[in-house]
Amino acid sequence: MTSDEIRALEFGTVDEACEFYYRYGKSKGFAIRKSEIRRRGPEGSKKIVMRQFVCNKHGLRAKKYLCKIDRKREHRRLTRTNCAARLHVHYKPKKDRYVVSIFEEGHNHELTPSRYVHLHPTYRQISETDRAQIDGLQSRGIRTCHIMGYMVAQKGGYSSVGFTKKDLYNYFDKKMRDIIKDGDVAASLNYLNVKTSTDPMLYAEYAVNNNDGRMKSIFWADGSSRSDYFCFGDVLAFDTTYQKNKYNYPLVIFSGCNHHSQIVIFGAAIVSDETTETYKWVLKCFLECMEKKHPKAVVTDGDEAMREAIKHVFPNATHQLCSWHLNKNASDNVKNSEFLAGFKKAMYSNITKDEFEEFWSELIKENKLERNPWVAKTYANKSMWATAYLRDKFFGCFRTTSQCEAVNAIIKSYTRKKCSIFEFIHNFEQALRDYRNNEVVADFKSKCTEPVLTTHLHLIESDAAKVYTAEIFIEVKDQIMKVGALIVKDKHEVGDTKIYTLKKYCQDNYEREVVYDGSTF
Repeated sequence: MTSDEIRALEFGTVDEACEFYYRYGKSKGFAIRKSEIRRRGPEGSKKIVMRQFVCNKHGLRAKKYLCKIDRKREHRRLTRTNCAARLHVHYKPKKDRYVVSIFEEGHNHELTPSRYVHLHPTYRQISETDRAQIDGLQSRGIRTCHIMGYMVAQKGGYSSVGFTKKDLYNYFDKKMRDIIKDGDVAASLNYLNVKTSTDPMLYAEYAVNNNDGRMKSIFWADGSSRSDYFCFGDVLAFDTTYQKNKYNYPLVIFSGCNHHSQIVIFGAAIVSDETTETYKWVLKCFLECMEKKHPKAVVTDGDEAMREAIKHVFPNATHQLCSWHLNKNASDNVKNSEFLAGFKKAMYSNITKDEFEEFWSELIKENKLERNPWVAKTYANKSMWATAYLRDKFFGCFRTTSQCEAVNAIIKSYTRKKCSIFEFIHNFEQALRDYRNNEVVADFKSKCTEPVLTTHLHLIESDAAKVYTAEIFIEVKDQIMKVGALIVKDKHEVGDTKIYTLKKYCQDNYEREVVYDGSTF
């Protein structure tokens, strides 16, 4: 359009004039903004009689901002050049239209090349359709950078998206600030309270500091977690290594192992510190939540504060230390490859206590580690890590707390860096929902399919296939195959007790005695 054609334009509303100048500026290569406005009429129903739209470089930055000497941040780059380009419209009552009264076409600066126009803030906005789509993607744990990549691919380039990655981050931040406008803690507690309407078994508890009344710790477990604990709560593992929230508070995850040899979550807690008293509070909350059902065994990473808390709250539970953390600590404290190899053997070998003591004594002497403080301290806790002292205890499939890393990996995919407590709790729930679907898939596999029987102990294998789930049957079948290699060398009875002497096929040096007491069955 020519300048004369623009000056002859008329608009039904001010918004129509704004929309025209908006499209005009975008096509020419400059951004616009609203400027002066004049209203006339009775108070409360004043009508706009004049409106001016200008180039975004109209005016100059005030000198007081340029001369400020106590600045905490660097100056923002200058964007205004006192450009005179503008569109001025007046209301004509006789026509009931807005007519162009002033149109300044010229600019005192270079216009923006077409490849950069979409970066002007004026031309960047997230439409309602895009918001619905990106909200759905975020709720499924898709990261902001990946959402941006998806939108770019969908719309055919960054210039066609209509917003930048920074705009997307700002959008999510603003949405979260609106949710937690009354405070992060208040929003979190309200969210858990609302959840009880759909999950009556949900349990949540929090503690506050005596000094300032701020929340110190929060524990929660939904109905599924509580049901899982009542079924699979014999062994309890604690993982306190995962930290990813705005306040960098540690997250404690309570987990166990189900009938598919999968990790299940019994509950979670966010704590402000890792002291014994804090852990005592968390464990007491857990015990209260689970109707005073104590675990038979617990597995931890060896944290001293957690160990003391377990002694106080679960005094009868067998405490096993994480083998992965022990091996790591061993390599950090003892730079001796022969000892490290022997230490692993001492930890994992299924031997008697006397055999362990003999092996350990020789290992220490050979490597001259009698005065090593870490070795001495670790030996003192042998009943918490050596298989010889734990062989009659049940730990399910747990040997390390690192088995919980699969759950942590899923949680990380759902959680933004430095997210609020409210967002973390909400996304933690979404992550659990997806993770728990693995159990449904495993149930289907176990109930609707049958394994192929391959061992020569057909009856035992067939019965095991009916009793165990698909995953556990794989482990049981391995034991059945090993039993198949055993030969009964001798058998005798003493009262109701039967004693079998077994040897392994083609291994004359392998001989074991199995005692069967018929009176106990």
